[in-house]
Amino acid sequence: MKSSHWLVLLSAAGILAACSDGPAENTGEDVDSAIEDVTGEDTDAFEEAGENVDEATEDVDDEPQRF
Repeated sequence: MKSSHWLVLLSAAGILAACSDGPAENTGEDVDSAIEDVTGEDTDAFEEAGENVDEATEDVDDEPQRF
């Protein structure tokens, strides 16, 4: 396989990994769905908050450990 094919494959894998939902975002989706079932109001507030939590947690995990 040519190196350009590997580059395209790795780029696609990175994009797919970046699109995956984290646990807090998934929980937020569930809360938003429950609210919509009860009130009929369609909101993504908890999903967005969960996404922010996942991103913040990811950023912390990427930081080197300092003791």
